Amino acid sequence: MDIIPVEDLDAAIEQYKTLGYRLDMIFPADNPRDAVMSRGDDCLRLVRSPAFSRPVAEEMPPKGGTPSEWIVGRAGMEYRDLIPDRMGGKVIASHIRLTKGGEVPDYVHYHKIDLQMIYCLKGRIKVVYEDQGPPFWLEPGDCVLQPSEIRHRVLECVPNSEVVEITMPAEHETWVEHDITLPTAELKPDRDFVGQRFFVTRLRRADPTFPNEMVCKEFVERMKGVVTPDEILAAVIDVSRSLCRM
Repeated sequence: MDIIPVEDLDAAIEQYKTLGYRLDMIFPADNPRDAVMSRGDDCLRLVRSPAFSRPVAEEMPPKGGTPSEWIVGRAGMEYRDLIPDRMGGKVIASHIRLTKGGEVPDYVHYHKIDLQMIYCLKGRIKVVYEDQGPPFWLEPGDCVLQPSEIRHRVLECVPNSEVVEITMPAEHETWVEHDITLPTAELKPDRDFVGQRFFVTRLRRADPTFPNEMVCKEFVERMKGVVTPDEILAAVIDVSRSLCRM
């Protein structure tokens, strides 16, 4: 595989698309610096030079959580870290916002992760998941356990929607799904995805004090010793209830 250093990863990806290449993988989602593209049997890897940095949004972060700048990440979403040291790379707690309403420039994809939890803080975001039925709206207080390698896509949102995403490990690969169209025809609510099941709890009441670093660290502590899918589900439910003050 050829390795090609680039200054602007997004621009390079678009350039190679015009040459017939398709995007296969991007890494990491919050601050992409590495992408794999292919055209038939020809594969190449685009690597952003460490000398270059991603665009940073001019607006300062809102109060709460750990102060850090907003970084433009995958699909135009803006990210900021709530736990800057990321527990030594074990976990990332990202405050994510979508400032523009309407269709989101996302694509069907999946993540190679150990655990991922999505908590809707404000606004409305339309999503769709593999074998989990038609698209649905995430609203404030909703919490999703998004298992490893489940195909999914963000479809649209209202302006200034926000979520908090907790993922283990902190840096992980996002792969583009070229062969599966969502929604899928079958409904398989109990399907096993790499040892986990998809789960969504609809609480409809977001905690106005969230996100903050303390809650994220409490979640990490809660996850220590969790080993089975049922324990993971129980932990996510407990945390989401705590966030919504139930």
